[in-house]
Amino acid sequence: MAELNFTPEQRAAIDTRGSTVLVSAAAGSGKTRVLTERLMAYLTDAENPVDIDRFLVITYTRAAAAELRSRILDGIYARIASDPENRSLRRQVALCAHAEIGTIHSFCADFLRANCAAIALAPDFQVADTERCAALRTTALEHTLERAYARIDADAGFRLLADTVGNGRDDARLGELVLTLYDKMQCHARPEQWAAQQVELLALDGVTDAGATPWGRSLLARVRESAAHWAGVLDEQLSIMAAHDMEWLYGIYGTSFGSTAAGLHAVVRACDQSWDTAVAALQDVPFPRLGSTRKPPDPDVRDRVKAQRDAAKKAIQTLQKQINIPSAQALSDLHTTAPAMQALLALTLDFGAAYAAEKRRRSLVDFSDLEHMTAQLLTDEDGAPTELARQLSGRYTEIMVDEYQDVSEVQDLIFRAVSRGGSNLFFVGDVKQSIYRFRLADPTIFLDKYARFADFREAAPGAPRRILLRENFRSRRAVLAAANHVFSNIMSRALGELDYDDAARLRAGASYPDDGEKPELAVLELPGADDDAPTPEKAALEADYAARRIRALIDDGTPVWENGAARPAHYGDVVILLRSANSVGPVYRAALEAHGIPVSAETSGGFYTSEEVSVLRSLLAVVDNPHQDVPLIAALRSPLFGLTADDLAAVRTCDREHDFYTAVTLAAETRDDCRDFLDVLARYRALSIELPLSEFLWHVVDDRAVMALTSAMPDGELRRRNVLLLLDLAQQFEQTGARGLHSFLLWMQRQETEGVEPAAPGGESRSVRILSIHKSKGLEFPFVFLCDTARLFNKSDARESVLVHPVLGLGPKCTDLEHGVEYPTIARQAIAAQLLTEMLSEEMRLLYVAMTRAKERLVITGTVRDIGKTVSALTATATVPLAPELLRAAQSPLHWLLQSALLDRDERYLRQNYVYLTTDAAAGSAEAEAEPTLPEPDPALLAQLERTLTFRYAHAQAIDLPSKVTATELKRLEAEDTPPEDAGAPLLKGAPRTQAFRRPDFSARERRLTAAERGTATHRTLQYLHFADARTPEGIAAQMQALAARGLLTAREAQAVNTASLLQLMRTPLGAALAAAEAAGTLRREFRFSLLCPAETFFPGAGEEQVLLQGVVDAWFETPDGLVIVDYKTDRIRPDAVPERTAYYAAQLRAYAGAMARITGRPVCRRTLYFLHCCCSADVPETDA
Repeated sequence: MAELNFTPEQRAAIDTRGSTVLVSAAAGSGKTRVLTERLMAYLTDAENPVDIDRFLVITYTRAAAAELRSRILDGIYARIASDPENRSLRRQVALCAHAEIGTIHSFCADFLRANCAAIALAPDFQVADTERCAALRTTALEHTLERAYARIDADAGFRLLADTVGNGRDDARLGELVLTLYDKMQCHARPEQWAAQQVELLALDGVTDAGATPWGRSLLARVRESAAHWAGVLDEQLSIMAAHDMEWLYGIYGTSFGSTAAGLHAVVRACDQSWDTAVAALQDVPFPRLGSTRKPPDPDVRDRVKAQRDAAKKAIQTLQKQINIPSAQALSDLHTTAPAMQALLALTLDFGAAYAAEKRRRSLVDFSDLEHMTAQLLTDEDGAPTELARQLSGRYTEIMVDEYQDVSEVQDLIFRAVSRGGSNLFFVGDVKQSIYRFRLADPTIFLDKYARFADFREAAPGAPRRILLRENFRSRRAVLAAANHVFSNIMSRALGELDYDDAARLRAGASYPDDGEKPELAVLELPGADDDAPTPEKAALEADYAARRIRALIDDGTPVWENGAARPAHYGDVVILLRSANSVGPVYRAALEAHGIPVSAETSGGFYTSEEVSVLRSLLAVVDNPHQDVPLIAALRSPLFGLTADDLAAVRTCDREHDFYTAVTLAAETRDDCRDFLDVLARYRALSIELPLSEFLWHVVDDRAVMALTSAMPDGELRRRNVLLLLDLAQQFEQTGARGLHSFLLWMQRQETEGVEPAAPGGESRSVRILSIHKSKGLEFPFVFLCDTARLFNKSDARESVLVHPVLGLGPKCTDLEHGVEYPTIARQAIAAQLLTEMLSEEMRLLYVAMTRAKERLVITGTVRDIGKTVSALTATATVPLAPELLRAAQSPLHWLLQSALLDRDERYLRQNYVYLTTDAAAGSAEAEAEPTLPEPDPALLAQLERTLTFRYAHAQAIDLPSKVTATELKRLEAEDTPPEDAGAPLLKGAPRTQAFRRPDFSARERRLTAAERGTATHRTLQYLHFADARTPEGIAAQMQALAARGLLTAREAQAVNTASLLQLMRTPLGAALAAAEAAGTLRREFRFSLLCPAETFFPGAGEEQVLLQGVVDAWFETPDGLVIVDYKTDRIRPDAVPERTAYYAAQLRAYAGAMARITGRPVCRRTLYFLHCCCSADVPETDA
């Protein structure tokens, strides 16, 4: 076979043995090729060949694993062709199918199945999909919160947590926080240990200075960095003024600059002493008034120097506002919030235990479980390998990990545990492309080794070593030069987490006939557009600009270099990269289509969840087993059969008790559409047995005209390709020896669960692709348009109620319950600053990924409101390289790109193109037409027109009145929030709908009753409960069984009713009065009424109009003094919230009272609310005080 050419660094990465190796592989440096050749070198070693199944190879995705396995097989076959008699190579072909080449999750799943007994896990466990996990999480969270609220009186920490984070009323915010904290804790190998460390940290034992806390140290380091930077800037300006014959400027600015610089240097020194010293020095930084001169010799120089001082003043004043409290107050705030935070950690651990129990009960695990259970078996409490790990490590000659920059702490612990003391680890990655922190990736793991390991040329024998692959074999030299220029100016250890030095710079390794065109930064000015907010106009105009540029690129026959020769470019050579393809992708697609450009937009979801594939999968699932409600309804509702939502509802009425297929069979007796569907289904079920899978699938696609349907949809070409890809997958599945529709469906489900996206079938696309930057990682394109770069950075993580950081822990606000105010603690301030730095660092790496996708041309676009002002503001404070302090103030990637471009004054690297746009359709039009001469108006017609235009309907107030209103709705007229018990859709005109309708549950699976359903069950129980026999737990239990037996309650409803609260009601004076009225025959329950009432009663200004008032009174009875009206409430509240809720429901009770007084002719003497959750009653006065 032909000799392969490798660089010295690539050769070192292939041949180095006997030590841990970290390969830092830059974009386009051929890391997959190196990984493959390293494996091949082991397999073909003349003296000590190693079998392929002696390696553990971890890749980021299953698709990457499949590609690597394919490359290895290609390499083996190529060597067999040169050496046909080599039996060892032939054995590798067979072993390759069973080699451990896959994702970390596939490794963990196989390991746990082999060792399930050691962790008490069912051997047939399944990995739950996202929807199943979400449902189990909801159930576990409800149980956890219910238990917490049950003991709230005895748990002061949780009570404080509920009052501060949960606002004392609604636990939705608290539940979201628990889920967020639980998810973020999963980045730790042992979350419970991390929680225990946080509890200990929050105790602040022995801490007397805020600067000694982790958060204080972090904040002081930030203050020190900022003060040192601005002190250096001002010192430099003073030197310039003194050294460049500018005495005139030094005379008016020198004293002020010197005083400020001295104050900043004092801050730097104070940060090394104590918190109070640093705060005092920061607050004392002076900014004396600047001198002035009427006719400066050089106004531009004066303005530039003044701009630096203004920037320093703004930055320092921001710090002065944030860091201004004494140490004692900072520590007091932390002490105040500590009990709530400790309760939050305990609550989250309780939730984790409940969630684990729900999964274990069903023999399910999630992806996090796979990692944590594996780590639990392979390491002890201190992270050292267990005996099982030592046994497993003997199996592997080497552990190879691809995309190492995106591993988590848990995954890294597993790799080290199965290695031989860390001596046989081979890591490949590029920290500049670490863009998955939101998936718990921790780039600091890579960075730590990058900093500690010696260069391979200098490392001692057996010592860990670092190998840098810097040659880029993808892009033209001009593209690489632009990337190097941008990132050498913006990426640093302070922001970007890595210094973009000579070791990080990309070097051209690809063979092109010339350097290529310089990448272009096109800044589009749109007057009236807001730089701080995206608008449809900005997106549409930027998309139109990109579409016109792409059209011109192809129409001009721009050449593309491929396989050593030039060819004309086509649309398939172009990609549009967006930070958020889901939000603005449709705008770009519309613009491309408007210019006649074919486009395929790949947004979220992927292949398996695309509409066309989902519909076909649903239909195949029904063919396999028609007794599956969700796939059956999806197939019927799809364009393949065309039943509407109303049709499906009508079908369901034919049989409400059994599955939906039974309802369809009954509906077929009267409905042609159902009869036709059953005929098709019977035919398909027969063919699925007779025909091979691929032929059967082709028949279904042809019979249902799927290709024609997809062609008529948006993105028709992409959808047709997806259908063809599904057909190709069926053929590939059969070629593995597998058979059967059921097996194929299960295989696709596993592929989807494990995140395996199938590769496109043969043939190239001739459409422009629209991709998110995340989805573009690992891909390359001749022409890249990086658009929407003015999109604002997403800083929402720093606005959560409690911030969470893996190192700094929890960052709460301190809440003053007495005055109803909240403010950040120093923990929150420190974590917010750290999260902002990490977010900006990741955004910087995303920009690196985007710019390095281009092979030949790169065009970057962004929109601003005023190019001149934007450029002037960025130029005034620019430094070389750009200081992290300046870069942190950027609002979007476009600011970074513009700042870098402005440093490139000769446009050696980035061609700057400033485009001025307008949305005024009349701009540039021909001279205006002359105004026509109008006849004199007719006075009579003018008078008639005035009467018509000024007409006012005499009963305008009645237009918006409803014809009827329920008593329950009346409380909404006096309150903004809908209470938990009444969270359905509002009926009053104009009222917002605060909760989405719940989907009907057609499946037979068990599901937990909602709060509204539990409330309905409780009211129905009170409607039929015999109070005289409900004074004991046994009496209530017997009645509940009787109600269920009579069909008045379902078994689940009976179980959901809180019988303890009913018993408590019976033991109150109100309960005794109800029982007495029942015995006397004067008690009426669930009393429905409809009554015409003056609308003025409920709608002031309604005049003489009337409305129909409807309602249902839970219970009322007669006394000598008048009627007593009782309304039961199931709101989850504490006793101290009863007065507030009573006021909320007052209008409803008064409406009941007025109606009952008119109906019975008797006065109402008492209007009573009874809150079952807290066992409290309250009377509503006749009128507001």
